[in-house]
Amino acid sequence: MVAVCTIGGVMPAWADETDEKDEPAPVYTAASLRAAMLYHSASVPLSEPPQVMARRRPVPLAFGLSAVMPGLGQAYNRQWIKAGTAVALEALIFAGYSTWRNRGLDGEEAYQAYAHQSWSALKYADWLNDYAGWLRESFGTTINAADIVVPEVLLQGFDLSNPDSWTPQQQSAVSQLFSQIRRMEEDVVHPETGATFSHKLPGFGEQQYYELIGKYFQFAPGWSDYPDWLDGEGNPIDAIIDPERTGEGGSKPNVTDQFYDYAKDHGDANDYLRRASRVSIFFIMNHLVAAVDAAVFAKIHNDRLTPSLSVRVDESGQPQPMMNLRVRL
Repeated sequence: MVAVCTIGGVMPAWADETDEKDEPAPVYTAASLRAAMLYHSASVPLSEPPQVMARRRPVPLAFGLSAVMPGLGQAYNRQWIKAGTAVALEALIFAGYSTWRNRGLDGEEAYQAYAHQSWSALKYADWLNDYAGWLRESFGTTINAADIVVPEVLLQGFDLSNPDSWTPQQQSAVSQLFSQIRRMEEDVVHPETGATFSHKLPGFGEQQYYELIGKYFQFAPGWSDYPDWLDGEGNPIDAIIDPERTGEGGSKPNVTDQFYDYAKDHGDANDYLRRASRVSIFFIMNHLVAAVDAAVFAKIHNDRLTPSLSVRVDESGQPQPMMNLRVRL
């Protein structure tokens, strides 16, 4: 069914035809026109040309509105239920993202503080020196790397648990210590397998630093609760010095609670951050789907409007340009 609105010049042709009270011609919506055509409603006299309130909706504008904020394009298309649904979905996604991300960041801050307090590169360096000596004496392993020498500045009231307080000199000394540690790690091996260490200690504070110290058993001696591996005479204890030693059921009897507790806290924090990352994908999807939906329905709306131009002769015989707007109801 089609309604035709004919407009001559700036005002519709019937705009000058007012009743005795000088009231303007009535304005009808598409719904009232449809009712009039179907049921011959007396309230909408079809003998007089109706003024249809309809205009084209720019498709890029509808798309852009919902791309910026889902629901805006739907509101522009007067699809109020869809607009509310898109806004509610955006709020739900944001709530989930914020919850998981905040938990992850809080957990990250907590496990980093725990690592600063309980894992010591100085203790790990001492263990590497004793471990290399044990390999030489017990297995005849050739170790080319020199023993690790801790820079003097790190032995003078140096607080490993508070890296923010380090002076530039202390930061440089930490870098030197870590370089020595990595050289030693290249030479030492696991006596049970003869394999070299698979990982080297990353730079302090790097993402891999916090991951590896709670993931691989070679770093277990750096935790403060790792048992003493030297006897009273300073000799290595075979049953303790090797953190990779396998016990009953494949367990690692020398690996302690701090290692496992830290590994769990680190894993939990990363799980929260991964969830937040996955949820963020739904942000993009919600914006894209809402934008496409708004554009499609703006296009459908525009396709219902068909403008055209024509010329008619008025009562005085003068030609008058007319604009016709055809609306498919």
